Amino acid sequence: MSAIDNGGAIAIKGFNYQKASIIHVIIHHFEKKNFKVIPESKEDFEIHLDNEIYYVQVKGTKKLSIGKLKSKTSGKASIVEKNMLPGEDSDKRKIFLWDLANTTKSELIKRNGTLVSTVLGFSVEQKQDFISSLNLDENQKNRLNNQFIYITPFSNDLDSALTVLKGEMVTENLLVTNERARVVLGELSLEIDQKSEIIIQTDNDIERKVIQGDYLRRVFANVQQKEMFDEVLNNLSINTIMKRKIRNIKLHIPLLHQNLKEEIKQQVDINLIMNSTDEEAIGYLRGLIATEVDTELSIALAIDCFCELGEV
Repeated sequence: MSAIDNGGAIAIKGFNYQKASIIHVIIHHFEKKNFKVIPESKEDFEIHLDNEIYYVQVKGTKKLSIGKLKSKTSGKASIVEKNMLPGEDSDKRKIFLWDLANTTKSELIKRNGTLVSTVLGFSVEQKQDFISSLNLDENQKNRLNNQFIYITPFSNDLDSALTVLKGEMVTENLLVTNERARVVLGELSLEIDQKSEIIIQTDNDIERKVIQGDYLRRVFANVQQKEMFDEVLNNLSINTIMKRKIRNIKLHIPLLHQNLKEEIKQQVDINLIMNSTDEEAIGYLRGLIATEVDTELSIALAIDCFCELGEV
C-alpha cells in the first residue's frame, strides 16, 4: 500500500478547531456592545470587546509543552513570539489549546479571565525561560505579561466541539432544540469560512473580514423566528401537504417578497393581533394583502409577518 498524504485532512481538522474556538467566544459575547470578531487577520482571530482587543492564536496540537511553545520551526517565530507580534503592548493575547503537557500545565497559574472564564498565566520561571531563550526585548516582555493560555472545553474533534457548543447555547438561553443549534452553527461556520477567505492587502480588506455583533444577533433571531414560523403553521387548520408547500415558499420570502411583507406590517393593528389566536391573526394578516397571490404564499407571508411582529 502506497503512503497516503494526510496533510489536507490535518489542515481541515485544525481549521475546524479554530472555527469552533471562534464560535465558543461568539456565544458568550455577541450581545455585548461593540463586539466584533475578525478571523484570519493579524492572528488566527481577533476579538474587539469592551474597548479591548484580543489577539488569539489557536493550536490543535496534542500535548503542547513550554518547549514547543518557544520552539522556532524553519527559522519562523515560535508560537509565543507570533502571538506577540500584532497590536499594542496593552492589547490582550491568548493561545487557545485543547491539550497541554502535564508538566507545563502544573506550573501555570490559574486566573479569572475576561474573554473566557479561566485562563492560565505563565509562572515567573517560565517567563524567565522565554525571555532568555527567545532573547525578548522590552516591548516583548510587556506583551508577555498580557499573554495567557486557555484550554478549550472541547478537543480538536469536530463532533465533540459541536456537542459542547450546543450545550453552551442552551446554558446561555439562546436555543432550546438541537435543530436550532445545528442551524446556527452551520450559519456561523459558513460566515467564518467566507470571511477567512478574504485576502488582506489593505486596511479596507480587514474591514471586509469583520463579523459584527449586529450580524450575529440577526443569526440567532432568524433561527428563533424560523422555529416560531413552524409552531404557528402547525397550529393552523390546514393539511400536511399544504404545510409542506408553505414551508418551501417561506425560504424565498426574504428575496422575492420583502416589499410586500413590509406593506402588510405597516397596516397592522398590533393590539388586535396580540388579542387573537394564531388562526385569527393569520386570517387578519392575509386580509391586508392587497396584491393577488396564491393561498400558500399569502399564508407564508402572514406567518412571517406575525413572527416578526412578535419581536416588537
